[in-house]
Amino acid sequence: MHRVIVNGNEFKNIDIIIRQIKNLKNALPDAIIEVVFTRSAVKALLKNYEKKETIREVIDSGIQVNACMNSLRGMKLTVDDVATCIGVGVVETGVEEIVKKQAEGYSYLQL
Repeated sequence: MHRVIVNGNEFKNIDIIIRQIKNLKNALPDAIIEVVFTRSAVKALLKNYEKKETIREVIDSGIQVNACMNSLRGMKLTVDDVATCIGVGVVETGVEEIVKKQAEGYSYLQL
């Protein structure tokens, strides 16, 4: 079984990132996929994001989606700003999560 840790980091590319995550899930439906949004991409995981339903679709497909707390802090945001109500998680440090998953045998995909 494939296990993949994905990093999306640029909000300006969020539509492409979401499309490629969905393509990955469609191509490997049994894969365990976790996505960590870092840097400006965390804006797509906020409660007030206008396309929040696209994030919900990703989560509903069985993909774990996390926001990087360090990135949130850098943008003067808190966990309260994150759309945890639709299943978005928060990790303390995105890069640490990626390194840990790679140590566990996950493939790394940068989008």
